[in-house]
Amino acid sequence: MQFTLTVLALSAALTGFMPAFVSAEQDYDTAMIKAPEKEVHGVWLTYEDYGKLGLTIQDGEDAYREAAENFLSDMDTCGINTVFLHERAFDDAFWKSPTFHASRYLGADESLTAEEAYPFDPAGIFLEEAHERGISVHAWLNPYRVSRSYYYDPAEDSTTERVLTAVRELMEFESGGETFDGIHLDDYFYHAASGYISVSDPGHPHPAGASAEQKRNNINRMVRQVYETVHAYGRKFGISPAGNYQNDMNSGADIDTWLSEDGYIDYLIPQIYWTNHFGSNGSIPKFTETLELFLSKRWNNVRIYAGLALYRGGSRNHGDIGWSISNTNICEQVIEAEESGCNGYAIYCASSFYEPAAAEELNQFLAGAGEKW
Repeated sequence: MQFTLTVLALSAALTGFMPAFVSAEQDYDTAMIKAPEKEVHGVWLTYEDYGKLGLTIQDGEDAYREAAENFLSDMDTCGINTVFLHERAFDDAFWKSPTFHASRYLGADESLTAEEAYPFDPAGIFLEEAHERGISVHAWLNPYRVSRSYYYDPAEDSTTERVLTAVRELMEFESGGETFDGIHLDDYFYHAASGYISVSDPGHPHPAGASAEQKRNNINRMVRQVYETVHAYGRKFGISPAGNYQNDMNSGADIDTWLSEDGYIDYLIPQIYWTNHFGSNGSIPKFTETLELFLSKRWNNVRIYAGLALYRGGSRNHGDIGWSISNTNICEQVIEAEESGCNGYAIYCASSFYEPAAAEELNQFLAGAGEKW
């Protein structure tokens, strides 16, 4: 089956998000860019993408469904087969939860529970439209973050139980016969800017007071329980740590254990957001070095997907000139990840598929990497 595929861009229409195919038209074979069933070709849809993609409750159910249809059809065209959908970013809920408060990023009143605030079921509609196109949806949670300054204390059992409450609700969530395909955690563990709070006493923040080893132990207790809960429902569970291995180990993300012992995760998505032209003179092959490091840590059957930074395409910052001197970074990284033994990739983030700055990276990816993998 052939179709006309071009670079995606944001519409300037004031009526909201209207994805359109624009510029240099080329013909591609969908079979070349659709992933084999065993591989993950993913995209992270963050809470910051809701408004950019028209995924809010403010314009009503019909407008929301149309935005979801447009986005998911575009992702299907680009060969994406998995969406990591931000369901809990700040102890809130994208689904109609009776426990957690509504998300202001969906345009809701966050003083209400999500069940009270949402006039329709945003998570359910997204699931229905995704599964209709053969796209899996993993519910993405930030387990501890309450605000940008304060996190729940990972050392406390009540914190783990709150995380598990969210996981159970999501695993039991059903809409039109559709359910989530898995649970996904971000890497915000011991990263609170100002302090940590108790579920029962949020008004009295305190420092972490834990060594790197204690942090890993606290996080691992939670991770094991989430794994067991998710597997009880027959789904998959994974984590996306930052790309800096040593920082991960110091802040509670126990890469060594997760990639050597069973019972923690099914997949890992290290966020390898650098090019092979890193540094002021572009001489450091940082993507390759980081990918090889994470793969060298794997001694079990955990699947590794490469986390890729489409959002940096065309940029001139981040201390990485590779994004400004080349437009084939993502294409080359996808190919290298496959050849190195990865089981797929995930792209950050959803709205980047429509950003003009990333257009050339996307075009090269579709033309090159899509043919390869």
